[in-house]
Amino acid sequence: MKGLKYTSLAVAALTATLLASTNNSKVQAATVDKNNTVTVAKSDKEKLQDAVNQAQNSVNNAQASVDSKKSALTDAQAQAKAPNDACDAQQAKVNDSQKNLADKQAIAKQAQDKLDSASAVAKQATSENIQKTQKNIAAQQDAIKAAKQNVSDANADLNTAQSQLATAKQKQADAQNLVNSKEAAKKTADNNVANAEAAVKNSGLDEAKQNVQKVQNALKEIKKTNADNESVLSKNQAALAENNQKIATVNNNLAMANKAVVDAQNNVNAKQKALADAQKALKDLQDQVAQDQASGAAGFFKAIADNKDNSESLREDAQTAYNIITGQPNAYQDITVEWAKEAVKLGQENDSTSLSNIEKALGYYQHWMTYRDKYGLSHPSISLTAVAIAMLSSDFQHYSDEFNHPSLLTSKYGPFYSDEEDISAGEVNPIDNWMSEKDDIDKYIEAHPDAAAYSFESTHPLTQDEWEKDVDFWNDKPVYIGHYISMIKPDANYVGLAGNEYEIQPMMNNADSMDEIIFNPINGIDFNSYQNLVQSYLKDVKQEDKINTLKANVATANQNLVAAQNAVKSAQNNVQSLQANLAELNNGSTKINKAISDTQAALAKGQENLEFEQKQLDQANQTLADVQAKVGTKAKALEDAKAAQAKAAEAVAQAQNVLSEATAAVKASQAKVDAAQNDVQAKDNNLKSVQAALDSLNQALNNLENAQSNLSAAQTAFNKANDDVTAANKAVKAQQLILDTLKESKSKADAQVTNASEELKKAEAELAAEQSKLEDAKARLDAFNKKETENSHKEASNAENPVTPTNKPDTSHVVKPSDKTDEDSTVKPTDKPDSHSEASTTNSSETTTTATESDVKDTDTVKENAKADLKTNNKSEEKSSTVKIIDNSDSSAVSVVLNGSNTPVKTFGEKTVNGTTYYKVSANRWVKDDKAHVVAVTGNVTTNKLPQTGAKNELIAALSGLAVAGTTLVSYLGINRKKKNN
Repeated sequence: MKGLKYTSLAVAALTATLLASTNNSKVQAATVDKNNTVTVAKSDKEKLQDAVNQAQNSVNNAQASVDSKKSALTDAQAQAKAPNDACDAQQAKVNDSQKNLADKQAIAKQAQDKLDSASAVAKQATSENIQKTQKNIAAQQDAIKAAKQNVSDANADLNTAQSQLATAKQKQADAQNLVNSKEAAKKTADNNVANAEAAVKNSGLDEAKQNVQKVQNALKEIKKTNADNESVLSKNQAALAENNQKIATVNNNLAMANKAVVDAQNNVNAKQKALADAQKALKDLQDQVAQDQASGAAGFFKAIADNKDNSESLREDAQTAYNIITGQPNAYQDITVEWAKEAVKLGQENDSTSLSNIEKALGYYQHWMTYRDKYGLSHPSISLTAVAIAMLSSDFQHYSDEFNHPSLLTSKYGPFYSDEEDISAGEVNPIDNWMSEKDDIDKYIEAHPDAAAYSFESTHPLTQDEWEKDVDFWNDKPVYIGHYISMIKPDANYVGLAGNEYEIQPMMNNADSMDEIIFNPINGIDFNSYQNLVQSYLKDVKQEDKINTLKANVATANQNLVAAQNAVKSAQNNVQSLQANLAELNNGSTKINKAISDTQAALAKGQENLEFEQKQLDQANQTLADVQAKVGTKAKALEDAKAAQAKAAEAVAQAQNVLSEATAAVKASQAKVDAAQNDVQAKDNNLKSVQAALDSLNQALNNLENAQSNLSAAQTAFNKANDDVTAANKAVKAQQLILDTLKESKSKADAQVTNASEELKKAEAELAAEQSKLEDAKARLDAFNKKETENSHKEASNAENPVTPTNKPDTSHVVKPSDKTDEDSTVKPTDKPDSHSEASTTNSSETTTTATESDVKDTDTVKENAKADLKTNNKSEEKSSTVKIIDNSDSSAVSVVLNGSNTPVKTFGEKTVNGTTYYKVSANRWVKDDKAHVVAVTGNVTTNKLPQTGAKNELIAALSGLAVAGTTLVSYLGINRKKKNN
């Protein structure tokens, strides 16, 4: 619809009257033609006013153009945001893929190095080299035992030496204190002698005393020698007695040590038997655990079925599951899976029935529930029957020569159970793999924003009705979301998850499956109860605590054996030590006897010398007595002082001797400690060196024995690393290709923004120009009005009956774009057409026309325009109306309409379970009868109501519906729900 504004005939007539009655000194006559059309010549003022109006219209149009260009720029910027954001996001993906490629290349380099090293070792892994290394290890172990004993002995010697050093240092300190005391007493005695000598000087007494002293010294030396010899004799005799006692003790200890060797060897034999018994007990239990684990899921289901403490429904469910995985006939749904016994390898490590894979599937369920929580959905119960079916479905992927649902390959492999089923493969979490199909929905919504209402996220929590409505919407869209909608189905229940670790196809490992029982359901259990059943069974089967206890018993028995063997070695060393000690003691006794004989001879000679010197002393004393008699008291005092001096000197000498002996003992003890410490360090270094050599030999033996497996593992790792590099390189190229495509879209979008910006600048310039023209026109009109007013005042002052100047001509009849049409107008303007209608797409740039004299239309013209406007408006409404015509040309099936939908869906089957009817609407979906109603049987359509969208009345809706149905009916026929993709 054009932007034309209408005025009534009354307004047109009023406009002519006002123009004709304008108080102007140059009024022109009006003429009337044969059609009674009035033509009035325009005055100068009217022309100026027209110019202002036209300028205003131009400004309005220019302003509208600016607004339109701004909107276009905003739209272009908004449209450019998505390509720019996509380009930035893709650039990040390219960067990530390039980094991943670099990481994979680094890993491949490491794998190459390891492969080269493993190849070199494999070449050396001959039986001769292995036997040689084993012999070296045995010899080195003996060397370690000897080195450890040497370290132990050296530490014992060090402790003894350190103890002796501490005792010697204490004796040295005591001797030094004694020397200090005796030297002080000697100094006092020296002073007394000096004083006494001064009193008796030149009396001859000194000479006499010196002579006595000389003889006494000689006698003293003889006595000292004799005393020393007597002391030596006594010590030697005591040493001989002590040595003889030690010999007796050593002989006794030697007998006991020999017996200890025998006892220690007997203890070794006992400990060896204890170790063998512990090892056998451990192996027996490990064999039993391996046997129990070999039954895998069969043992697990059987244990539940046989446990009378469980509920009847749980035991029945477990028995059904057991029958399914063991390939029993008619185990479930009266179906015998012919390939079950060949496909399922019960309990094997890679099989879905292994205990490790049963435990692994628990994590799949927990991960699945994190997604369902986001949609506000309940947590489905676990059905053991569903778990068993999922195990068969997973193992089928390894058994079959193609990756597909077994229910879709029944013509080739035989019947399979009819339940909801999802499968996945690859080293990824299957839940993430299935949920990733939501990307198809997100990409479709990006291109079709109206589809966001069916994103499965428009309501929270997601209800079953909303889910079914959304599923119906996506059925005929180019998306593949069969697994995704299965994951978020609100009423999902009685489910089971399983997975194996087989190689399914080259370059693709692991197959996983989720099964949901939707027919013949039996009671399920919550996940925590199921998890407790699994973990309890695993604990009972694995018996890890008991195995750990038996392993500890083996370790303890081995330690006891090593200790017993060390005890034998220690006892043997003790015997050797005692024998050496006995030989040393016997040699010592021989030496002591000879020393005793020599000392006795020296004592006899010393006695003779003592008697001679005693006579000489008697004579010297007599001479001294004679002199002392002459000298008197002074001589006696000197004699006493010297006697005291001699005793003090002797005491000092004796104390110094003791100190010297103590110092020598400290020095000797310190030397022993130093030597012992050096010996310990040397023995410890030797032990470390021997141990390092043993470790090196063990590692070398391990490398040689496992050379082929290490080489195989290195080759496998190298192959995988190269495959990863190839895949990463492909990913980089793929991401770069996407980025190049996005850059083209970004460039186009940026160009549109630039063009829109330039167009806006031009429109703004035109607006400024039109505004300038409007100001000029207004200025000319204002000048004319001012001059006219001045002339009117002038004429009024000169006339006898002055005429009041007329006001500014009434322009209320001029309809501006923003004014409303007069309520008394014959035809009211229509509302602004919808932005999506035909009228708005073709006339948005036309100029609005005002109701000036030349624009006044007659009544018939106005009516025709109004009719055209109404017709255009009705066409717009007809375009926006949507009436769905339900039809079904397939007379061989029943069609139903699901709740919340207006589209008929063909059914492919019907089943009644426990009194409830289900319609099969796709390969893997059944719908309860309360969720749908029949609309066609053998082609006869029954409908209660036709929906209307956007029509203002039923007549328009009906016409619109017929028009749409006539041209588009064919495109709506044959609607079917897509099967789930793989």
